[in-house]
Amino acid sequence: MHAYRAQKKISTITEWENHKTAKLEAKLAEIKGGGDSKKAAERLRNKIAAVHTKAQEKKAKVQTRRAEEILKAEERAAKLRATGQSPHHKSFICF
Repeated sequence: MHAYRAQKKISTITEWENHKTAKLEAKLAEIKGGGDSKKAAERLRNKIAAVHTKAQEKKAKVQTRRAEEILKAEERAAKLRATGQSPHHKSFICF
């Protein structure tokens, strides 16, 4: 996963989190304005927290995957340097 792709996924997750949170906060404001039960308000606050937690987990997963791919590339580079070989590209043709 390239850095740009990882950053794009993280921004998509952030947008999703902001959208969900805004919807839930609008409902929460409706409930508070209407004087409805405190249980309903508490449920919405719990849902907002759950959305935040889920977004953080998704972001962590993307960052972990990116770190693993960087590590894998560094290991391949070290192996190639140690053996003195150049990377073999199947699409590369010498004339």
